[in-house]
Amino acid sequence: MANSSQSLRLAIPFLLVPVCFVPLALARETTVTGGADVIYDFRERSYDQKAIDPSGKVGDKKKAGIGPEVTVLSKGLYDTFSLYYAPMFNYDSVTDSSGVDHNLKLSEERYLSRYWTVTVTDDFIRSDDPSLADSSAATYTPFTTGPQPATTSTSGQQPAATPTTPGNGLSRDLSGQKYWTNTATARTVYNLAEDSHIGGGYSYNVLRNDQGATDGTSYEDYDRHTLATDFAYRYNQDWRSSLGLSYTRGLYNNNNISAGAGTLANTPDLNEYGATFGVDYIDSLKDFFPLKYLYTGTQYDGDTRQDNEAHQWSAGWDHSFDLQTRLALGGGPSYAKTHGQDGTWGYNAYLHFNKMYEHASYALLFDKLYQAQNFTGTNDSGLTDTYVAMATFTYQYTKALGLNVYGRYSWESTLDPQGQYKDVAGNTAYDKNIYEAGTGFNYSFAQWYKAGIKYVYYVSDGKLASDQYTDHQVLFTLSATKDFWRW
Repeated sequence: MANSSQSLRLAIPFLLVPVCFVPLALARETTVTGGADVIYDFRERSYDQKAIDPSGKVGDKKKAGIGPEVTVLSKGLYDTFSLYYAPMFNYDSVTDSSGVDHNLKLSEERYLSRYWTVTVTDDFIRSDDPSLADSSAATYTPFTTGPQPATTSTSGQQPAATPTTPGNGLSRDLSGQKYWTNTATARTVYNLAEDSHIGGGYSYNVLRNDQGATDGTSYEDYDRHTLATDFAYRYNQDWRSSLGLSYTRGLYNNNNISAGAGTLANTPDLNEYGATFGVDYIDSLKDFFPLKYLYTGTQYDGDTRQDNEAHQWSAGWDHSFDLQTRLALGGGPSYAKTHGQDGTWGYNAYLHFNKMYEHASYALLFDKLYQAQNFTGTNDSGLTDTYVAMATFTYQYTKALGLNVYGRYSWESTLDPQGQYKDVAGNTAYDKNIYEAGTGFNYSFAQWYKAGIKYVYYVSDGKLASDQYTDHQVLFTLSATKDFWRW
């Protein structure tokens, strides 16, 4: 409980920033919604080699929790303010321990003029589920290849099961380890004309181990500062272009020993650079043809890791068959280089297909690209060649009952592995295959209540014995929410 209180207090300075933007507008509508949540989270992990987990409890959870939640939404003529907070008091029978998890989100969007907006947000999460940190780390992503697959049901409910995607998310290998993260962002956008704007922002993301473990099972603590700017301009009805630039400074606490530090090779502080430039030819309302260039580069302060960079060029086709059906595909050459090694020529490619019906939707996705994964919380990071294939399906049987199903396969190849990953891979890349599938139901009843159940199956198949395991998770949820005040 002491760690929980300390973590929440550290978040308060960031939380005060958006509050300062709440104006005293005369025409406002404010709604306060309250409720309660009950969960039971069952997780079971089995390693391929039993010697990795003699106790048979690593990664296991049997956690029951209950807690209140409150949402405040206030809309004025020129701004929108929202606050969401849901503490969860829980008990884990596997470790015979209790604690409090936190999920707090705060945002303020302000229109300074008809064309100029400023948005400030702050997200604080304390949990043992690494997938929750992905949504809170709102950082600039300079390369988008098309529409993302639908992961919400047609009713607008949150998905009962959400696939894990590669990137700068926390490593799944440390699922069950307590952490907290706080992300504060400030962004401004000035709309010049249709499809034309200039914008920029700053984000500050903190990751800390909640229990301060130094026994080889903790995350690598870090502070991440990101500055980004983007510019888009439409020249005429046929042509438009975009430019994005980002700079990230990563500061690591090397007093911690990460799960991937078999040879004590902690991640040094780093500078990460990103840039993208794109030109679109718009043939019609249904078709446009994008040309894109992406650059990512990382420079490390120490010599325990080698600097790297990647250049990617792509040409594509984006076609809307109708309002419910969309296809985007493309690709091109890529060049990746790690300092001290020969550069590698490869390729990048994407294919995204989305289809929506009145009560259902499905999506198919394939992505192949080089990614800079420097903030996974372990030494399983660096410049990575990644393949991802994914399919999602949602169906809303009735207004109250919805279904969500997905499947995903990915292959990740870290070009310059470190720590025990390098011990196993030697002078070659560290490869990992990941298989994941999930399904879930949401059911609303009696006006204020909602029940949900999801099941997730996850397989990690790497070269390390500690990276070869199977996870099963079953999550039951029951919630009640009601509008208490509106003025």
